[in-house]
Amino acid sequence: MLERWFTSVLVSWVDRVTSRPWLTLLVLAVATLGLGWVAVDRFQINSNLDDLINQTGTWRDDFDTFRARFPDLIDTAVIVVSGTSYQRVEKTAGEIEARLLARPDTYTAVYAPQNDPFFRKHAFLYLDEDELDDMADRLAEAQPMLTAVAEDPSLRGILGLVADGIANRPDAGLITVVRLLTESAEAVVAGTDPTIRWTDEFFESDKMLHRLVFLKGTVTDFDAVLPNARIMGELRSLIATLDLAGDTTVQITGEVALSHEEIEAAMSGVINAGWLAVVLLVAILVLGVRSVKIIAATFLLLGMGIVWTSAYAMLSVGEYNTLSIVFLVMFFGLGVDFAIHYSLRYQEAVNKILETGSTSPELVTQALRTTTESVGRAIVICTVTTAIGFLGFWPTDYQGLADLGVISAGGMIIAAFLTFTLLPAFYAISGPIRPHVMILPSGDALVGWLVDRRIGVLSVLSVLGIAAGVIASQAHFDYSVLALRDPDAESMRALRLLQRENIGTSYALTVLTKEPLDKTRLTALATVDSVTTPEDYVPRDQDAKLFALEDLQALLWSALEPVLTLEEPTLEELKSSADRLRDVVDEVLGLPEKPIEAVALSRLNDAIGKLLVLPPQALLSWQQGVVDNLLKELEWLREAVNVGPVEFDDLPERMRARLLSTSGDYLSTVIPEENTSKVEALSRFIESVREEIPYATGRPVIEWGVGNIVVDAFARALLFAIAGILLVLMLAFQNVRDGLLILIPLTLTSLFTLGAGVVLDWPLNMANILVLPLIFGLGVDNGIHVVDRYRGEGDVAQLMHSSTPRAVMLSTLTTIGTFAALSLSPHQGTASIGILLTVAVTLLLVLTIFVLPVLLSLVSRSSRKPAQA
Repeated sequence: MLERWFTSVLVSWVDRVTSRPWLTLLVLAVATLGLGWVAVDRFQINSNLDDLINQTGTWRDDFDTFRARFPDLIDTAVIVVSGTSYQRVEKTAGEIEARLLARPDTYTAVYAPQNDPFFRKHAFLYLDEDELDDMADRLAEAQPMLTAVAEDPSLRGILGLVADGIANRPDAGLITVVRLLTESAEAVVAGTDPTIRWTDEFFESDKMLHRLVFLKGTVTDFDAVLPNARIMGELRSLIATLDLAGDTTVQITGEVALSHEEIEAAMSGVINAGWLAVVLLVAILVLGVRSVKIIAATFLLLGMGIVWTSAYAMLSVGEYNTLSIVFLVMFFGLGVDFAIHYSLRYQEAVNKILETGSTSPELVTQALRTTTESVGRAIVICTVTTAIGFLGFWPTDYQGLADLGVISAGGMIIAAFLTFTLLPAFYAISGPIRPHVMILPSGDALVGWLVDRRIGVLSVLSVLGIAAGVIASQAHFDYSVLALRDPDAESMRALRLLQRENIGTSYALTVLTKEPLDKTRLTALATVDSVTTPEDYVPRDQDAKLFALEDLQALLWSALEPVLTLEEPTLEELKSSADRLRDVVDEVLGLPEKPIEAVALSRLNDAIGKLLVLPPQALLSWQQGVVDNLLKELEWLREAVNVGPVEFDDLPERMRARLLSTSGDYLSTVIPEENTSKVEALSRFIESVREEIPYATGRPVIEWGVGNIVVDAFARALLFAIAGILLVLMLAFQNVRDGLLILIPLTLTSLFTLGAGVVLDWPLNMANILVLPLIFGLGVDNGIHVVDRYRGEGDVAQLMHSSTPRAVMLSTLTTIGTFAALSLSPHQGTASIGILLTVAVTLLLVLTIFVLPVLLSLVSRSSRKPAQA
């Protein structure tokens, strides 16, 4: 009784629409314009990733305490300067820091610890003892040259020293000076920078060097699509203006850059996926429908539906977030489902009427009425069940997916309303669709073959389902937000670099204590690699190092405190020194036994010869390139070897502020032992540390706590979806059997999808965890259409020869196209949703078209084979 009443209401509505089609389209057009203005005028996106989940618990309180005590350490950007040249890296980092400090209106908490004059002055104390010994050896080799420069701070002194050394057969240290002088002279001749970077020689290393510059932005606009767009834009512009010579590189990472590039990837992925989905949709409709009227009506519904849904989103939720905005792409796959089912059923109704020979003027009205009676109830049931699937996250703390659920549920209702309003009005005006014979020989034959062997088929399917269930039980949830980010983004590459070089890690935990932390409890844990306390920023083994520096002072005394200092030479004296060096080299090269360094010496002579024929200014340029930096390093050396012991209170104020809060909290950092990119290892690390120190906090703890909320939300959403959908199916079909038959393909799809995720290493994450509830919410539609049509036809053969399998095929292919487009997104969270849903919907298509009819044949009152129908 209720079913007939509901169908009569739909038919009555369609009759009203078709009786005034032009008026209906006009009203819809006006409404679309008005809602379009609302959608644009009120458009807002909340890009604050912290708002995606309602976070409560002691773990959140601990992090908020950390944020309050050390605000400069939260939501920072980190500029990473890398290169093999110590001086270039140091200079570039210093230039960046100076520029940032000059913009207090845009940047705060700017600090480059390694550039701090304190650490440069005390550099020897922060070296390991072996490194300090190596440095002492280098300085010992350079002592004659340093003394020569200290006594004669000009090119004359260095050239004289080299000439004397060559005359007495040069050692390895002097050959290095020969090489540097040659390269500098050649640079003058070539018109390039002749500066010798003596610091690189003192701190020579075959490893990449890295300097970090920390900062915070003063403006973060979470109402904008990209809240950190301004600061990231300015930082990139600053970097673009730097003179990055050699292999020096500059990258940006830190939470500011990571979140900015994550949102960038998500938005670009949605836009690109939207266009790709449209292209795939057109291709599928053209190949599968081959009706201009149906294609036009479908795209009209989709365009109008997108506008209406966007306005509804702004009026109901008030904003999009980085997850809910994905529905704008998903609507292409979901909205087209109703349009295809209704349109193909309308086409089928027109065909049947024409087959009777009728050409009545009421043909269209009659066909639309028949279509509504036939498919209307199924579309309404699909609307309700899909909305329930989306609303599964609504009562949970996962606000991002809750908003997506509310918007999507409203979008499905809008799609259903337009299906029963826009499509009848459009077809009433455009007239009947040309006859089209729907042939599915392969599907019909395969289903007939499967029905003949239904016991064996269902037995094999049961075994596969059990095996998939066993494999699916090994599925795990990766709560790390890094799993959602584009691994090729600059911020992620820089972060991996810092972690690989053991400079920093995003997986470290933070401990605040009122007294210096006793490390022993934590370092004894197998999951802990090291613990860094404020005291560790004070140099270790200072007595031994200070003793070594005393020896170094004595060794370098003639350079540090020269007995005399000559006056600056004239140009003529510089030229005379260069000529003498050339004469000495020529003399050495003319000996019967040529030195093994003959090639290097000959190259030096050639470079000096070319330089001397240039204007006199060239000699001064050469002197500046050779001497200036060396004099600066000599001045630094005087300070660096003459330092005293360092205590915590001697550290720079800006450094101490990052280790000791104004309220007296000491900050310690705990580094994991295992590779915590695997969530199991990260969980062991967090849980073991928090077992010893329950208030240990940091970004990993937040993600761990949020992960628990998400898993709980997932369980509730899945239970809500299954229970709600089953209840609707029982009420709609008025029996439990049909509802359970529809759920069997959904359950198998869930098991197979999870099993595939385990085998192919596609873990569930913060984004794609919504896939399982959506499998039930989206996949139930096909089952409803098949079962509802079967109930109307009463036979599997008639079902397979109707328009329903074709409609299911086409609508599912469009949905697959939409999700496949999402899978190409650079945002790993969005891409993982696309990948898993593409696999799931493909499985649903196969199970619905080929397995569900077999299940129906098993409970059918008629055992006729398809060929006998």
